Amino acid sequence: MDLQQRLQSLLSADYAIERELGGGGMSRVFVATEHKLGRRVVIKVLSSELSASLSTERFAREIQLAASLQQANIVPVLSAGTADGMPYFTMPYVEGESLRARLSRGAMREADAVSVLRDVARALIYAHERGIVHRDIKPDNILLSGESAVVTDFGIAKAISDARGGGTSETLTQVGTSLGTPAYMAPEQAAGDPGTDHRADVYALGCVAFELMAGQPPFHGRELHQLLRAHMTETAPALRTRVPSVSPRLDALVAMCLSKTPEERPQSARDLLRALDAPSNASPDAPEARERSLPAVLAVWAGASAAAYVLARAAVVGIGLPSFTVPLVLGVAALGLPAVLFTWYVQRVAARAARTTPIRTPGGTVHSATAVQGTMATMAVRASPYVSWQRTRLASIAAAAAVVLGLGAVLGLRHFGIGPAASLLAAGRVQADSRILVAEFAATTSDSSLGSVLAQAMRTSLSQSNAVQLVGASDVTAALRRMTLPANTHLTDAVARDLAQRNGIPLVITGQITTVGSGFLITANIVRSDSGTVLATQQRGAKGADDLLAAVDNVARDVRSRLGESLKSVAQAPALADVTTASLPALRAYTAGLQAGDVEGDFPRAIEALYDAVRLDSTFAQAWRKAAAYALNIGRPRSEQFHAASMA
Repeated sequence: MDLQQRLQSLLSADYAIERELGGGGMSRVFVATEHKLGRRVVIKVLSSELSASLSTERFAREIQLAASLQQANIVPVLSAGTADGMPYFTMPYVEGESLRARLSRGAMREADAVSVLRDVARALIYAHERGIVHRDIKPDNILLSGESAVVTDFGIAKAISDARGGGTSETLTQVGTSLGTPAYMAPEQAAGDPGTDHRADVYALGCVAFELMAGQPPFHGRELHQLLRAHMTETAPALRTRVPSVSPRLDALVAMCLSKTPEERPQSARDLLRALDAPSNASPDAPEARERSLPAVLAVWAGASAAAYVLARAAVVGIGLPSFTVPLVLGVAALGLPAVLFTWYVQRVAARAARTTPIRTPGGTVHSATAVQGTMATMAVRASPYVSWQRTRLASIAAAAAVVLGLGAVLGLRHFGIGPAASLLAAGRVQADSRILVAEFAATTSDSSLGSVLAQAMRTSLSQSNAVQLVGASDVTAALRRMTLPANTHLTDAVARDLAQRNGIPLVITGQITTVGSGFLITANIVRSDSGTVLATQQRGAKGADDLLAAVDNVARDVRSRLGESLKSVAQAPALADVTTASLPALRAYTAGLQAGDVEGDFPRAIEALYDAVRLDSTFAQAWRKAAAYALNIGRPRSEQFHAASMA
């Protein structure tokens, strides 16, 4: 009784065997009809020679893992068992033909070959991500059904190998056994390396890809021992030497798959599929054939950075984003420049390598005679599947999204009074429309008058705020008199706090200007007058005397924002230099004039000080206005009053 008759008698309760399809050294294959479901299946019976060395119980246990694979490009294992000591398993019958049968009629067109490779790569992705390596990818195990390719015998090689106790070196001489088929065997697999992993399937698929286009695998026509040695020591021929019309991209990809060391191949089937899915002239994750010039790349980066800057500035003023939005955006753009330059370099080197005829070393590494020279260039070629313009663009979008989400979080925390971003008003630490008194700034510089000048600048900025009520000079003078103090008493921190407590003023702004090298550090504190508690501190630096007014303007805006004024209102407020003057000497003269006129009542001296201010800055509108008011107070000629008012 032959095997088919014997098998039919053993499995007649479940199957009606129609015919034998054939098989190899590992199994014999029969087509049968399953009685229960009326479907056609394939029954694969392991060869008697192989069965003798297997633990049937262990084989049945190991094949359960293969049966767990359920994916469109994988022919699943339906069942497994033993018939009269012969292990067998069943799989669905796939209408169509094997890739081996198709290749018997000649090589395939590139587009058809790539379609098959994509389907096989999808099957490998699914299996590899579940820890299952095929170990025997070859045309015999790839079936063509309609427009799709499916992979059969997934996990069978591993199940057989494990059921034999891990396999031995003698299996290298047996075609189609647990370690794979010699014509498609990765070097580490041929050497019996126990560390062989999923990248052996990538190598085998590279051999299949070569055969699909060239009609024969890379080392065709050699004896078994020569074939195994070639896989381990010889560089595979370039696909373009057999198929001159092949695209440079596919030629380079096949060469990469056939690299001798696993580290030089695509590191996953997903990377391989990504490269296969790319257009023929470019790939998001493979060398881009069209080089981008460095000036063009920098121009795009600069344009994007400029656009981001303009949008950030507009958002600060128009929406009321925090003042640090602009430097934050510029910082993120600056961090993007190294990424752009690195991507440009990697893609430039990889694109040139892809367009140049490969030179393969004995170790299997693919180089280019002109484009890949040196360690950095070699690293760039290896990194090219992972460093692409698409990924750089996605990273840029992710960075922009992170900035937007971060700013949104800051605004939310500020609004609800949570955390360090909260305003004092939202946190309930100050009341709306609180009265606030500005003390003179302490000056630890050689110019002691700077303290009163900067305090006046702070008062001018706070006078624009709609969140607080600034205590005016006349109110301060009246309060000092009630305290039996001279009107020209300096508002030191102690005096200011005492005055505020006596008059029910809840908040005091104290400050300090400190010399730091050739520059200055300006500090402003928001202090509760009753307890002396410092509610917030704001600091800004100035490179020199010319930057002092801009620095104190920024400190004042920080104070207004911290108190609870809307960020939009703060951003839209005119600059202190526009409200007053950009000249520090002019502001100093103006401050002296206010002290003489508003505090001491010495209007003639006040007018002279104000005229000094407008001589230094003829566009100082506030100084002209104050000079006109003082001239009216002491009855100066109407022409003088009219001139000062007209200039204002």
